[in-house]
Amino acid sequence: MRTRFTFHKAISLVCFVAFIFMCFVHEGYSQTQTQQSVSLKEQQEGRTLLVGASTLYGLSLYGPGIALLLDVESGSQFAGLELLIGGGSFAGALAATKNYRLGVGRSNLILSGSFAGTLYGFGVPVLFESENEKVYFASAMLATPIGGLIAHRLTSHRWFEKGESYLMTNGGFVGGLYGLAIPYVANIEDIETSTQAKIYVTSIMAGVPIGAWTTTKLIHNKPIKEGRSHLISFGGLVGSAYAIGITSLMDIEAPRPYVFATMVGLPMGAYLGYNLTAKGEYTAGRAALIQIGAYAGALFGNGVVLLAEAESHNVVASILGSAAGMWFAHRSTRGWGEKTPFTRNDLGPESEKFTVSLPSIDKWLTLSLMALRKPTSMANFPVELVRISF
Repeated sequence: MRTRFTFHKAISLVCFVAFIFMCFVHEGYSQTQTQQSVSLKEQQEGRTLLVGASTLYGLSLYGPGIALLLDVESGSQFAGLELLIGGGSFAGALAATKNYRLGVGRSNLILSGSFAGTLYGFGVPVLFESENEKVYFASAMLATPIGGLIAHRLTSHRWFEKGESYLMTNGGFVGGLYGLAIPYVANIEDIETSTQAKIYVTSIMAGVPIGAWTTTKLIHNKPIKEGRSHLISFGGLVGSAYAIGITSLMDIEAPRPYVFATMVGLPMGAYLGYNLTAKGEYTAGRAALIQIGAYAGALFGNGVVLLAEAESHNVVASILGSAAGMWFAHRSTRGWGEKTPFTRNDLGPESEKFTVSLPSIDKWLTLSLMALRKPTSMANFPVELVRISF
């Protein structure tokens, strides 16, 4: 009898979650409701991202969460419920996105909003000093689709490119890290433990939207392609690593100076990455090679140090080697994956583009025949050799 009652409650909860999911997930826009310059293929990208994330959410959050709320103790019932919800999440997400038109950029932002909702869901019970595990899971399960819905509404006004979407997501993540680091650097260890937890959670929850909003304002109306966005984010990582390395050269043992150095180095590195990539074109492949060049350069520098048996200089070798590796990869991939300078499609609107057009094959054949036949009656026959438009 108890098993039958538990199964009945499970079916009810699954139906409720499916209803909430179908209400929050948007079916997508038609071709006429998005920018006409965006191809249908680009609009349909991103569906796999959301469907895959929905499936993982069903397996990792909603399956265990519902099993916990229902007090399922049997291992087979727990596994069955989790698999049921995981498979149902896939089917529901696939059906809800059959007319998908949001693109990768906006899909990434919606997924990031869901992640933020999960974070807020687990954080809010901390503020109320709840000790009930069920409250945490229930709050996260409710806040996750709400976060995705809020992100969906906030991004409904325009099309988002992949690059700017990735930077906005990384900005929110970095904002959360700063929210975690600031109370630590401020040294709140003398405060009561429960109060410390509230301060950390509040700071993180405030840092996420502040970081995303700040990044959005900094890159507003700026051409951020996918490859360049990867390099800007990687510049932040390199800047924080360099700051930690320089701090270690000062023989500092306390951990807080290292955290503070990371907080200073990260925006400096991202700023340098933004400026150094302003005048070039970077595909995702080229950006990946430049990042690999940093690691390869660091390995090369440490290899030289080990051969010279001068291990005390490994930090300096890593810094110089990684910088040299990025420079070498950047120089070696110059022009790789780029468009010709006169046919860039991302320099501005159609009226501001500068293009140079050469004669087609048929015009060259016409000119050659005229030169061979040397006509007298059509000596002034016009042939277009070069067309310049701007």
